[in-house]
Amino acid sequence: MVIYQQEHSTPIETTDTRQFIFHVDLDAFFAAVEMREDPSLVGKPIMVGGDKDTKRGIVTTCNYEARKYGIHSGMSAKEAIERCPEIICVRRGHYDLYREVSDNILNILNSYTDHFRSASIDEAYLNLTDEVEKEHNGYPIPLAEEIKNEIFEEEKITCSIGIGPNTTIAKIATSRNKPNGITYVPKASIKRFLYPLPVKAISGIGTKSAESLKRIHGIENIGQIIEIGSEHEMIRKFGRLGSFFYRVVSGKGRTTIQPSSSFGVKSISKGRTFHGHMFDGEQIPIEMVLPKLIDSVHERLTKKSFRYKTVTLDVRFQDNFQNITRSRSFQAANDDKERIRTTVYELLAEINSDFNKAKIRKAAVRVSNLVKYDSMQKTITDYFS
Repeated sequence: MVIYQQEHSTPIETTDTRQFIFHVDLDAFFAAVEMREDPSLVGKPIMVGGDKDTKRGIVTTCNYEARKYGIHSGMSAKEAIERCPEIICVRRGHYDLYREVSDNILNILNSYTDHFRSASIDEAYLNLTDEVEKEHNGYPIPLAEEIKNEIFEEEKITCSIGIGPNTTIAKIATSRNKPNGITYVPKASIKRFLYPLPVKAISGIGTKSAESLKRIHGIENIGQIIEIGSEHEMIRKFGRLGSFFYRVVSGKGRTTIQPSSSFGVKSISKGRTFHGHMFDGEQIPIEMVLPKLIDSVHERLTKKSFRYKTVTLDVRFQDNFQNITRSRSFQAANDDKERIRTTVYELLAEINSDFNKAKIRKAAVRVSNLVKYDSMQKTITDYFS
């Protein structure tokens, strides 16, 4: 389901200052990965974390079937089991796998723009203003659908996307249509969008703050705050909190997305943990894993019309979990799949030589220093073809 917070198929805003901030939130992420790995869990209430036998521990996350019973992250395992006795408990989550899937998805998102910031293992912000304006005539829904489809095709994980003029509105929008939804709130529709929502919908307003607003001021929803009017009146009523409320309801907020991690440099990668997986009764070797990783990276590279200058192989050893990274850069950007393959195997040979063929549990192939392909520009290869 897609929510359109406007009646037009073209943007309401016509100024040069409009912004399209995307907030991407992976739906019930840990539980989603567990269901992907074990399809028998699909459609059943599950929780990650806690111990069903002892009823001890805390729910790290749960799927939407479990949430129908009022179960949520941070709840005690005891209460969760009391609410839903048939709930399935994944006692020891696959945290290495969660990080691996998250890294792959964050790299997908990072391939869309440099203006990208991961907020946690399962959410990220992107400023896609230029991409929406230039490639989609100022209308962001098709780009959001493209992102959702690519994530699902690559990792079989659904996500919800909120789009707004700043990070605050984008994050609120995401939560309005979960799971697997898109919500677009242009600046002209902010007050109409916020009006019926409870004050807890505003990030930073928790249960205690919401209870205080209701007890002291009789405020339960954002519409009551909007009705107060000016910033001056809001400050008179709520103190410093009033200034914060005014910024939210008037659409003032952060639009600059500063990279907060290694994903700040545009790259495309694909990784897999394979140690312990068997093929025809034998341990899967890295040489069997690499071709699929290379295919995936090259497919995304060409789909996004990028060319690369750097090829990287990341590995993690089985015995000591040491991470090793080897890269090779080229003077000219290209999209040659065979060069990726040759370079990756050369880097693997170097690692095997330097570390005495230590057992590898995880590998990731990455291309970076990306250049957007220009059909009018020839590469060195073109001149000799």
